[in-house]
Amino acid sequence: MSTIQTWISVIGSLASIAAAVWAFIEARKASNAATKAENVKGEIVERRKIVEVSHVHVETSRILKVVSKVGPSCNQSLLRGVNCGSIAKEVEEYSRFINEHSSHFTDFFENKAKELCEQLHPDIESLSEAKSFEEKKESGKSIYYKINSFMPFVKQLSDEKKENVATN
Repeated sequence: MSTIQTWISVIGSLASIAAAVWAFIEARKASNAATKAENVKGEIVERRKIVEVSHVHVETSRILKVVSKVGPSCNQSLLRGVNCGSIAKEVEEYSRFINEHSSHFTDFFENKAKELCEQLHPDIESLSEAKSFEEKKESGKSIYYKINSFMPFVKQLSDEKKENVATN
């Protein structure tokens, strides 16, 4: 009887060891799968950021073209028939758009997108309320130069995001 109990104990111990090895192997597979899932999630997030930053770049280029109607190269004859109120409205929508995506432009304590939004507020109001050619041109130039100086940051960030994904 004692030998049967010994054999049962040995078989039970071997089964426990085999179960522990099997559990360890399965845990390792699960860990690898979780790591792969985390990597895929990170890649998806980075690609979404690339798309958003690229969209900001496209919108910045577009709004520069819109503002150029009242920007540095406009003259009195070119300004005839231009609706400054609608241009101001488009700049206001652009400002709201970049503010929404401003988290991509944070570098330490400096956020170029938020800075631009704050700088544009008075210019949007003055362009919307401008009556004379000089007022319209002054507001338009100010908006144009501020957005144009923001463009290198958008381009640099867009390039960095694309390069980071390409190297991963």
